[in-house]
Amino acid sequence: MTSKQAVAENEFTDLTAIADDLGLSRVDAPAVQRRWVNVITGGHVSGVSWGTGSAQAVLLHDARRSARAWDALALALDIPTLALDLPGHGRSNWRKDGVYTPRKLAPAVAEAIKSFAPSAKVIAGTGLGALTAIALNARHPDLVHGLVLIDTLPGTLPGRPAEGPTRFASREQALAWLRETSPWAPPEVTAADVRHETTQESDGSWTWRHHLGNLPAEDSDGLDDETLWDLLAAVAARGVPIVVVRPGTGSRLKEASLGELRRRVVTARVVTLAESTGVVESDQSLRLAELIHDVLSTFDRFQGRLA
Repeated sequence: MTSKQAVAENEFTDLTAIADDLGLSRVDAPAVQRRWVNVITGGHVSGVSWGTGSAQAVLLHDARRSARAWDALALALDIPTLALDLPGHGRSNWRKDGVYTPRKLAPAVAEAIKSFAPSAKVIAGTGLGALTAIALNARHPDLVHGLVLIDTLPGTLPGRPAEGPTRFASREQALAWLRETSPWAPPEVTAADVRHETTQESDGSWTWRHHLGNLPAEDSDGLDDETLWDLLAAVAARGVPIVVVRPGTGSRLKEASLGELRRRVVTARVVTLAESTGVVESDQSLRLAELIHDVLSTFDRFQGRLA
């Protein structure tokens, strides 16, 4: 089975409202387009390209979300950016084996980055996307020049998702279920997730676009990978700037994981955004954009010393 590939003509009509909420004034609508690339691991990977020219940043979302989770951040960055749908999410194909571990996703993500953003200088990710960014270093270290890990380190992803229906009579029913099972998420985030991550079937019911929402809960464990600590340490050993961003409240990064970071990746910078309540990429997108620009500047200074 594959994900639904049809894209409504009005997919991006909500961007103006998002920009207004951020206080961003724009003369023209942002240049944004949906893209696809076939990958040798099977099927295709989809993504959203922002701006014109070669993408400088790549954004990788959490499990059960999609490239559209980054709309606010992409607008705030105001640079050429690529937001990818991880395999099994958004408009990317589902994996036949239903396995969505970071190391399994990395090859297809690497192909998409090479196709859409070969000159990208920084990868930012959260949750499953953050761990997939780390996993890229195993076989594609040439793609990892700067890392921004949002409230995620190896061994910190939540366990089995809440069991629930795979079909809903309406989007309102899906929204009610999502808000009940994710009380920590701001209402505007769950509303956007239902808007972007559900699709209507021929019988009028609604289902999740992402494969994980269509799998039995017992089949969707194992998204985390504590062995990625070794790869993260290898990234740091190459001199790659690493920034770990956590919200002021509701962070999944506890002292044990932060202590492991200090022990194994001594050069990593940890930034706490005190005003964030859990979904940094949405509620602190302007500040997060500043941090990503800092990493880009660090990369440029490093390249200047090598020149």
